Amino acid sequence: MPKDLNALLDAYLGDGAVGASLAYARGDTTPTALTAGLADRAQGTPVTSDHLFKIGSCTKTFVAAALVKLAETGELDLGAPIASWFPDLPGAKTISVRQLINHRSGLPEFEYYIPMDPSRQWTPQQLVDIAFASDKQKAPGGPAVYNNTGYVLAGLLIEAVAKDSLGGYVRTAILQPLGLKNTWSPATETFPEKSMVRGYYHRPPPAPNAPTDIASGGEMWRMDGVLPYRDELQDSSDSFPFAAAYGCGDMVSTPSDMVGFMRGLFSGKLLSPSFFAEMFEHRVPASFPGTRMRETGAGMFRSAYAGRAFYGHQGSIPGYVAVMLHDPETDLTIAMTSNVGSGNRLSFQASGLHGVVDQAIRIILD
Repeated sequence: MPKDLNALLDAYLGDGAVGASLAYARGDTTPTALTAGLADRAQGTPVTSDHLFKIGSCTKTFVAAALVKLAETGELDLGAPIASWFPDLPGAKTISVRQLINHRSGLPEFEYYIPMDPSRQWTPQQLVDIAFASDKQKAPGGPAVYNNTGYVLAGLLIEAVAKDSLGGYVRTAILQPLGLKNTWSPATETFPEKSMVRGYYHRPPPAPNAPTDIASGGEMWRMDGVLPYRDELQDSSDSFPFAAAYGCGDMVSTPSDMVGFMRGLFSGKLLSPSFFAEMFEHRVPASFPGTRMRETGAGMFRSAYAGRAFYGHQGSIPGYVAVMLHDPETDLTIAMTSNVGSGNRLSFQASGLHGVVDQAIRIILD
């Protein structure tokens, strides 16, 4: 099996990826880890299993678990309005804590409007301000609409209740109980930067009359002034500062740690059944353009891979794509990271990883 999986990763590199890292486990076994390609093209450094990748929105599952953990320990009520913590936020009296992490808060979005500025150290409040200045707020409790702003506020709420940094509380409540030592929240804690892979971004010149909306292949991030249009891959490692993804996408990890985290959730090691249900069972239909996510709970989606229902998250941030998944029926947990990406969700650089995961699942289960 490892030979087949290695060949699969090599084929992914042959199609245009730079580096890849994959891990999987069935039952209570130690994750099997495989890697391929380069962590740094300029230095020719090969990817190893302990190299850190940006995992983008997979961060949300960690943050959701941390918020639900505070509810389990009686430190907050998921049904309470967020006005107690954010009295000046528009509509805060009608938005519940739960809705911050299940994409039903109605809050405006900031991700598509934030200017890329590698030198700027954003504050969480500034991210919220961008959202309200750029997008429209909707009534809470409606259809699930993907929302990063809710997770920024969830991070601030965790810090206020736990009286710790977001990264510090995630480490104490989530990572340490599972023995996970290769996952970090760089927006709020120091981390081993020397272990990071470089990220590479594809931003080709747009064709005449190219679509501008994200669902049809338009650019997801505002890269003007940071990366020019160019057919070749460009190093984008520092284009999106960690602080600009606070709470919704700043974390770095390894696939083995991501597998360990998902197994901790589904095994009951982190949350009791009634509180894990907040993440897993109370799902509503969701269709987010350019993704496989079809139902959402709190920080966890149902997605189709290899013809099966898997639960977890996917993430992308300039130059990186990641996915972490669990199938309760086969007890398979799998995670994969790549250091190539694009603002066009339909491109190979942004979506090619998911086809590799499809094939990897089939190889493992067969």
